[in-house]
Amino acid sequence: MDSKFADASMMSIEEPLVLPRLPALGWATFAGPKRSPVPSVLDARDIRFTASGRAAIALALRALGVGPDDRVLVPTYHCPTMISPIVALGAQPVFFAIDATGAPRLDAWTARDLQGVRAMIAAHYFGLPQPMAKLRAFCDEHRIALIEDCAHALFGVSDGRPVGQWGDFAIASLTKFLPVVDGGCLVAAHGLADVPSLAPLSLGAELKSFANAAEIGARYGRVIGVNRLLSGLFELTTKLRAQRRASDFPNGLSSGAGDVGQWLADFEPPVAVQRTASRWTRWTVRHAHRARIVAMRRCNYALLTRLVADIPGVRALEPILPESAAPYVFPLWVDRPEAVYQDVRAAGIPVFRWDEVWPGRPVSAGDCGIAWSTHVFQIGCHQDLKADDLVAMVRAFAGIIGGRSAATNEYREESLTAR
Repeated sequence: MDSKFADASMMSIEEPLVLPRLPALGWATFAGPKRSPVPSVLDARDIRFTASGRAAIALALRALGVGPDDRVLVPTYHCPTMISPIVALGAQPVFFAIDATGAPRLDAWTARDLQGVRAMIAAHYFGLPQPMAKLRAFCDEHRIALIEDCAHALFGVSDGRPVGQWGDFAIASLTKFLPVVDGGCLVAAHGLADVPSLAPLSLGAELKSFANAAEIGARYGRVIGVNRLLSGLFELTTKLRAQRRASDFPNGLSSGAGDVGQWLADFEPPVAVQRTASRWTRWTVRHAHRARIVAMRRCNYALLTRLVADIPGVRALEPILPESAAPYVFPLWVDRPEAVYQDVRAAGIPVFRWDEVWPGRPVSAGDCGIAWSTHVFQIGCHQDLKADDLVAMVRAFAGIIGGRSAATNEYREESLTAR
């Protein structure tokens, strides 16, 4: 292990790090160019802002006429929020395997396998754009609508074309890249005429959207000088939280632990997805410093690649960041994930993985999606994490890995002695 982490195994995780898991509102959010050198889904001329990324998927499926008895191709490596809109419409998810790059393994499909398939959802994992030309040709050949999932890739270029411009529809998640607590977006290759207008939020939900974003920014010290004002907003948030119904303001964040019933709750009643993003979210989209988002995420990704290089038992899943990419997270392969995952979370490191999968996901040889679900840790690298934050994260992570390795070696030695 590198000397800079030599004492990491002695660190205690009794005092977890206090770091934002997602972007946090601060003065730097708006202080710079509103355009970025890397193209964005937000550059589309016709764009519909939705309550969340999963709501955007649901609206795309409805616009395509997907319903009961239809089939939709989805990857084995997924968040359940990708699958829930399909099931909520009464359609059947049909899982496809992915290769070591995250690309669909199309060689496994035949014409018979594709009977009744109306659409396919393909994702740009981790914010690293996937090649899309071949996939576009496959969908055109079989008359399948392509939904390009850009939830992880608000910025990027794939096969010479900006992400979001390959699919019949493309969706994105705004909470992953901007300091907002709600919002997704939907764009379409041939316009959004088939997508109905979306209803506005209630006044309470609008206020809550801004108050929550401000509260998160203040919690992590990003809005210096206005604490007194924000304290009043936090009191308002508490009151609104007690008064509002859960369905008034669909949560734009990950569903976390849950089951099928919970994953489908966002679509009951169906009108829940027909609401727009909050005004605060839409204002932030127009005024955010996009160049900073791209530059800081790329810088953080590169630094994490260097920092983890000497930690045994882990490796960067993709150490070379594509030039035209703004990563959502830093994907880290961990050899023994079950031994450390909960400790890593408890240490306050911004991390999660997609170990919760939709029931009935098949297991097939050579499908990297199965292994990724447990072995790939998605580590935060967003624009509001500083270099010192990343060093502290990796130091804590190295300590956990080192501690587990030491405990394993001690157990083995005791076992050998007993024999």
